[in-house]
Amino acid sequence: MLEIAANPIDQAESTTLENGLRVVSATMPNTQAVSYAVLINAGSRFESSAQAGISHFIEHLVFKGTRRWPTPRAISEQIEGVGGVLNASTGKELVTYWCKVPAPRFEKGSSVISSLVTEHLIPAEDVDRERSVILEEIDMYYDDPHSMTDLLSERITYPDHPMGRDIIGSRETLNSIERDDLLDFISKQYEPRSTVVAIAGKPSHAEAVAMAEREFGSWASDRAPAQREYSDGRTTGQALHVEERATEQANMLLTMPAPAQNDPDRFALSLLNAALGQGMSSRLFQRIREQMGLAYAVYAYWHPSSDQGHFGVYAGVSPDKAVSALEAIKSELGLALGGLDPDELERAREFVRGRLILGTEDTRGVLAWIGRQTALYDRVLPLSEAVAQIDAVTSEDVVRVAERVLDPANFRLAVLGPFADAGPFEAALGN
Repeated sequence: MLEIAANPIDQAESTTLENGLRVVSATMPNTQAVSYAVLINAGSRFESSAQAGISHFIEHLVFKGTRRWPTPRAISEQIEGVGGVLNASTGKELVTYWCKVPAPRFEKGSSVISSLVTEHLIPAEDVDRERSVILEEIDMYYDDPHSMTDLLSERITYPDHPMGRDIIGSRETLNSIERDDLLDFISKQYEPRSTVVAIAGKPSHAEAVAMAEREFGSWASDRAPAQREYSDGRTTGQALHVEERATEQANMLLTMPAPAQNDPDRFALSLLNAALGQGMSSRLFQRIREQMGLAYAVYAYWHPSSDQGHFGVYAGVSPDKAVSALEAIKSELGLALGGLDPDELERAREFVRGRLILGTEDTRGVLAWIGRQTALYDRVLPLSEAVAQIDAVTSEDVVRVAERVLDPANFRLAVLGPFADAGPFEAALGN
């Protein structure tokens, strides 16, 4: 068992302001940086089908100006002018606004990001202009075969469910969203009880709370917190979608239902995922690329949310090798039902443990850990506890998880490439 040194995640502290906003921080006294984020439970799964993409639309528009910094340039110059970086992201569950700045500029960085949430202007003249930008973004994703395969895969992994919808929305929904819709969505979703402020870096927790109180203490909502639907979008049974496109390479994604982020089997699944498809020494890479020469890119991944998840295998292959690659992938998944031998289990354990530690070495990694966990679970899992759970995984645990996840009866395959006939893929998937 690996003993890890004292780390800031284990010492993370949290405070709830009177208005319900939660503040979580991890002090890192030996760094000269600070990362700051505001996370809001307003992701795309909480949109109506008619307003798909509205969360992402809002994320773009708040950067157009705030009360204190009324232009996009004024916002970016405040952060970039001190050597910092700022950005935002919209996910299925969370919208996150963040920056990383030198520690002496913590107050400036936190003020700018906070203003995006509580002081946004959303000028009417910017709505149509930014709509055009996002429509170009949609075209960019649709033109990229890998990105498009991801979208097709999510649609058949979570059919007719918000988890399977494109975060960015569609041309139809974006063209129907007006400024009043945006402001109404903000009024319902952007409120202190649904918000977490996360800080990782040099400031103490007392300094973090003082900053949050200054920026958000007067923020109030006269509405009850928005009702958020948490339904399981996963279904059983096989599914296949083949989209014909004149590409030089075939893109394939094979998915199946998998545990959620906080499921007790998550650590065993992490080790199975590492052994199967993480890195050049993984089973899939060694067989599909090194031994058979079928693909340049092949990997496995586990994509969990707070209440559900899926496991997937991606491969980019020559079209004439696509069916052979699918058969080989299925074969490797079948072999994994037998578990991992002792040496392989230890290599996977060391891989997952090492990636976990390295991923939380800087302020951005620590910020992501404490912020997301607080926003979704209202608890920060100590890093030492996570490592101990990884060390406790047994061969029997891996076999149990493999049997739970790698069920061919639930395989769902998305293929994008020059294929007019889905028959060969249907036959390979069903065998």
